[in-house]
Amino acid sequence: MLQTILSKCDERYDVNCTQCVDCSYGEYCPHDCEKCLDYIHNPGHAPEGAPERKYDCAHMADFYTCKYACRYTSEIIYALRRFRDLINKEHIKVLSFGCGPCTDLFAIDYLKRNGEMHYQSIEYRGIDYSKEVWQRIHRDIKSFENDDCRIHFFYADMCEIIHEISQGTWTPNLIVFQYVFSDMHKHTGSTGTMDFINTFSQYYNEKVRINTYTLLNDVNLGTGYGGGREYFDRLYSKLESSTVRRGRFCNDNSRSPYYPRGYTYGEDSEGEFPDNSNLFDLRRWRRYSPFNTCASAQMLIKKEAGI
Repeated sequence: MLQTILSKCDERYDVNCTQCVDCSYGEYCPHDCEKCLDYIHNPGHAPEGAPERKYDCAHMADFYTCKYACRYTSEIIYALRRFRDLINKEHIKVLSFGCGPCTDLFAIDYLKRNGEMHYQSIEYRGIDYSKEVWQRIHRDIKSFENDDCRIHFFYADMCEIIHEISQGTWTPNLIVFQYVFSDMHKHTGSTGTMDFINTFSQYYNEKVRINTYTLLNDVNLGTGYGGGREYFDRLYSKLESSTVRRGRFCNDNSRSPYYPRGYTYGEDSEGEFPDNSNLFDLRRWRRYSPFNTCASAQMLIKKEAGI
C-alpha cells in the first residue's frame, strides 16, 4: 500500500508542482515544496512580509508524503510490534486522529503482508480537518477497499468531532495519535488541547473496551521547543485502568550539544529504543530528501481490567 501511494504522489508532483500556478501561498510560493515545508517548521525562514505558511496545499501534501511517509510508517511499525496482543486479533478497528497520509494504515498493511499481523478484516476511520489537502491521497488509499478492508475519512476539527465520537456506539481496538499534539498545541493552544484531552479521556473511560491499545507518536520536543510531548502524560493521567510504556528513538539529526542522541524520554534515564532504522528502501525517493532513521517520542497505552 505504501509504495503504491508514494508512486502516485511522485507522479502528481512531477506533473503539478513544476510551476505551482495554483499554490495556496500565492505570490510567496518559492516553487519548491521543500522550502514551503521549511517555512512551516521554521517560520523565520519565510520571505519577509509573507503570511504564516500552513499545511493547506495539495501539491505540498504529495511532497510531504514522499519525504516523511517511510519514516513515520517505520515509527508506527516499531510501536505495533510492541502491542503483542494486537498481533493475533481477528478484527482490527482503527481510530486515527490526525490521519494525514495514513502512515498508521500503511504500517498495519506492512505487518499483515510481512506475516506479523494475522487479522481477517480491518476497519479504518481517519480524522483530519484538511480535506482539500489530503483528499487525492485518501482517494488513492480508498482504492484498496474490499469486503475485508473498510476505510472511512472524516474531515473535521478533532476538538469538535470528539463530541460526536463520544456519543456513538462504534468502538476501536486501536487508537492512534500521529503527530497530533505538537500540531494541536501550535494551532489550538493549551486550553483547546486540554479541552480535547478531557473529552477524549471521558470517552475512553466510559466507552473504550478492555484490551484496546492507544499509540501516541510525535516529535520528541516539549511545547517550549515547538512540540507537544507534555500532553502525553497529561492525557495518560486521566485514563482509568490502563498501563503505559514510554520511549523514544535515537535522533541521529539532533543538533543539541547536550542531547546529541535527542532528548531523553522513557521509563529509565534514557528511554531509548534499541533500533531507529527506517525500514524501507529510500533510493527511489531520494530527491525528496527522506530521513533514513526514526526520531519520535512514543507513549503506548493498553486498557486493562481492574487496575
